[in-house]
Amino acid sequence: MRIRSDFAADRESETITYKPKFFIASEGSSTEPKYFDKLDKSVISENVTIINILRDYADKDKSNPTFIANLLGDFLENSSEELTKSELQRRIQNWNHENPNRIDIEKTFSKIDELFPHENDKVKTEALDDLFMDLFKGEVYEDLAKNFINYFRAQDVTYSPTVDSLNMVVDRDKDSFTETQYDTVLKFCKENNVNLFVSNPNFEFWLYLHFPESEEEDNDTLLENKKVGQRRYIEKRLNQIFGYNKKTFNFEVLELGIKEAIIREKKYEEDIEKIKMNLGTNVGKLVERIINEETIEQI
Repeated sequence: MRIRSDFAADRESETITYKPKFFIASEGSSTEPKYFDKLDKSVISENVTIINILRDYADKDKSNPTFIANLLGDFLENSSEELTKSELQRRIQNWNHENPNRIDIEKTFSKIDELFPHENDKVKTEALDDLFMDLFKGEVYEDLAKNFINYFRAQDVTYSPTVDSLNMVVDRDKDSFTETQYDTVLKFCKENNVNLFVSNPNFEFWLYLHFPESEEEDNDTLLENKKVGQRRYIEKRLNQIFGYNKKTFNFEVLELGIKEAIIREKKYEEDIEKIKMNLGTNVGKLVERIINEETIEQI
């Protein structure tokens, strides 16, 4: 898993209030993270911090909701005090992706296997400096160690189960997300205190609700969301309305309709059990909570 590096500074600031963190793991690798990243910067969410939990570069093409559930499982297994051997390797691999040809990744992983022979071994974060010295003593250590320590600290944004929340945002894609998988993911979320948000047929249905044109649509047409040319029906309608495509879109246009989208959502299915088979979404509940959340006074 990855987290944008600029969240590291948040831990070092001394404030008298605490902004609850909304950690969000999304099925989509582009539209959803961008939407919530822009929402985090919006004035309507100024009392909270939204943090997208991103897939590792090596897993960027894996998007099934069951994989996203595993991603959150990894998040829960690691902490700011220690991390698993596999998480250590994933973070080094992510760093290597962003800083190519700086280290011998195969040699590095071989050393890690020697130091931590068991897959369930954990590494204390306070020991990372010494570990990097051992791993890269044949390299230009000072520069590598500084970069690695900063990178690792940025990934260790503190999660407090009592005030923060873990959230999963996925599509009800009947072609790739079976009913059995749906039930498995729902069970995982209930057991691990993860809030599950599903859009049927997909996240773009939630985006469409930002616009009054959505009220004129036939429900069966929206649920089927057939392919029209190169795009699905809802994506095509969004493109016609405000030039939307999955990688680039104007959030400011969507921002104007957020509160109306929350209201329109209530006309469709919001129950997480029933969305499995019916047109609807409950993403508006997540957005509404983000907007209405208050800061917490620190003791």
